Parts: sequence; structure tokens; C-alpha cells
Amino acid sequence: MSSSASKNIESVLVENRVFPPDARASTGARISGMAAYEALCQEAEQDFEGFWSRLAKDNLAWTRPFTKTLDESKA
Repeated sequence: MSSSASKNIESVLVENRVFPPDARASTGARISGMAAYEALCQEAEQDFEGFWSRLAKDNLAWTRPFTKTLDESKA
């Protein structure tokens, strides 16, 4: 194998197909479909901290409300 051929590695682990879920499985799902999923992704990209704050407030029970969503002090 030549040295130039070894520098050009092409990955074969690329998968772009989308498999829709069975209708029974998606009936009670929190995300209703691909459009809802993409909307969540867009919301997270536009306001990362606000996105996670909203999810935490809507889906978790807190003994006292949190005042800071993201602590990057030790990141």
C-alpha cells in the first residue's frame, strides 16, 4: 500500500437511513414525530440553557426551585 493511499481513509460506518417506529410504539411517545424532534433540536441550539431549564421545570419535581440551570465553574 502506498503512503498516499493510507492517508485517505474512508469510513464505512455511515448510516443515513431513518426507520419509522411502529405505530403502537409511538402512540404514547413524548416526541410525536420527526418534525417535533427537529423542533426540539432547533430550540436546544438557539437557547441551550433555556431548553434544559424548561425541561427540568416541566418534567422533574423539585423540593425547592433551582436558580441556576448550568454550572460551568468546573467545566
